[in-house]
Amino acid sequence: MDVLAGPRQWAEQTFGSADLGDRRRTRRLVESAAAIAAHPQKPFTQIFDWNGLRGFYRLCDQAEATVEAVMAPHWDQTRQAMRRQPLVLILHDTTELDYTTHPALRGVGPIGDGRGRGFLQHNSLAVVPAPRRVLGLAYQQLRIRRPAPKKESTFQRRKRPRETDLWAAGIRAAGPAPDDCCWVDVGDRGSDIYQAMRAGRAVGHHFLFRAKQDRVVFVTPAHDRQRHLFDYARSLPGRGRDTVNIPGRGGRPPRTAVVELAGAAVWVPAPKGFPRVDRPPVLAARVIRIWEPQPPAGVEPLEWVLLCSLPGDTPEDLKERRDWYGCRWLVEVFHDVEKNGCREEDRRFETADRMETCLAVLSVVAVRVLQMRCALEVEPEAPAGRVATAAEEHVIREYLGHAGRGFTVRDFVRGVAKLGGFLGRKCDGEPGVRSLWRGYQRLQDMLVGFQLTTPPSHGFT
Repeated sequence: MDVLAGPRQWAEQTFGSADLGDRRRTRRLVESAAAIAAHPQKPFTQIFDWNGLRGFYRLCDQAEATVEAVMAPHWDQTRQAMRRQPLVLILHDTTELDYTTHPALRGVGPIGDGRGRGFLQHNSLAVVPAPRRVLGLAYQQLRIRRPAPKKESTFQRRKRPRETDLWAAGIRAAGPAPDDCCWVDVGDRGSDIYQAMRAGRAVGHHFLFRAKQDRVVFVTPAHDRQRHLFDYARSLPGRGRDTVNIPGRGGRPPRTAVVELAGAAVWVPAPKGFPRVDRPPVLAARVIRIWEPQPPAGVEPLEWVLLCSLPGDTPEDLKERRDWYGCRWLVEVFHDVEKNGCREEDRRFETADRMETCLAVLSVVAVRVLQMRCALEVEPEAPAGRVATAAEEHVIREYLGHAGRGFTVRDFVRGVAKLGGFLGRKCDGEPGVRSLWRGYQRLQDMLVGFQLTTPPSHGFT
């Protein structure tokens, strides 16, 4: 894996090629991103001195500092990394950024039930499934929801931009997959849209979407027999038994579900209403059902009905698709890092345009936090220098009292997490992102004291 550089080096690599119309703005972007990356959870008044804070605010006020201009270098780096991998999953999902408690913010739209105010943010996060590694954001979209016009006709509704367009736009923006690469777009039930499936196939992607619509599908190659999707999936015999790890959420403890797997070929026709001249194709796919036949008492049974464009219905194929869909939780973890680790919803600007620039920087910082956690799965026994500067490694060694010669990625990452409250008991497993971002901020504070008392001749950077 690539070295997870220190904040300053990382910011230069990530944002140094941004075209903001003036090199001074790019330098300010690099300096601001480095400061935020070192302390992503802190208020800006604690991250910057007065001159630095004014400089960052001025940067966010520039018309040239758009989301596209700020994030373009990161998107390009992510797509280049994707082209070097034989298999990449692109995890797509939409989240709401809530600024209801910030009434001074102008230019945002309704969210939730219409009473809140904020943005819709649609992320396309590229990951390698095994060993699990986050490459970065292939694309990001910020959308302000517009209420539907009164007495809108069906024709008018189809012509205006809609939220469902975000899925196809995110898929197309990642670009065409190289001939020797397999890129798979993965989405939850919100992605179950014919246009998104078609957009992916048009640029050489495959799709793995969780079904929401009980649409009518063809179940024979000649398209002469139809079934409703869910009824057909539930009629398929099991092809094998395995397990699914269900993470805890909202007070619900994590658990392991024993599941059955089944799959069969289907053909997905276009929904009604397309113009006849368009003649959209029928898309070949596989329906995959993963379900829990005997859940624990009082627990809602797990059931996933997935649509996948890749061939293969063997038990090994079904388990692989299950693992790929299981990676989808990473984009939800990313949203948690954005909102809680980088405090995106606590930032205060007066206009949507300024807030969008700030969010662009914070989103890329959130990728960096998530990549540190995933480093544990990629090369846990590699030298710690793969993910830490010499100074960071030295401080964590001293904090842990680690006097041995070998100091690994796992040692370093767990040491950072302990600074953030991770206990590291045998029953605790590996640390989560929350303990990591808290610990990383403490580490950066400790580095300031270390660097102030260490002569430059010692060679720590």
